Amino acid sequence: MYDFLSDGAEYLAPRIKGAGKVNLETIVKYLIGQRPDAMQRQVVKDVFGLSKALPGVGAKAAAKVGRFAGTIAPGISALSNVADVADVIAGDDSLGNKVMDTAAMGLGGTAGALLGGPLGASIGASAGKSISDATQYLFGGGESAEERKLREALALLQGGRG
Repeated sequence: MYDFLSDGAEYLAPRIKGAGKVNLETIVKYLIGQRPDAMQRQVVKDVFGLSKALPGVGAKAAAKVGRFAGTIAPGISALSNVADVADVIAGDDSLGNKVMDTAAMGLGGTAGALLGGPLGASIGASAGKSISDATQYLFGGGESAEERKLREALALLQGGRG
């Protein structure tokens, strides 16, 4: 009677079953582009289409560019994730900003995983961090904690002269 009210378990079950089959070899082959998933194949198609649209680029060259983009996409995305995590851990932001960044990465990664598998999760986590950083910049006055401290110190110095 209430089939439209789903808890989503039927969508997650196939992904959860596949998670137990992951080992280091699978991860390495994925990162170097030897085991493309659906998201990677979509990157290849998109870049191929864009390359073909450029004047002077033939179909063979476009295919090579598309395959290259699909091959390097997981590695670049993984490097971006490492940089994002390093920024959260070692950055000079407040604890609140770090918590917000971590939550945004988690939400973005979850949404990306549901939409595009491992590559989608990786891209989603980085996108979540970027959105979190942009939000903090826009609503935090547009300056980092260090810039704020420098501005306050300069104001104290200038106030002490007059």
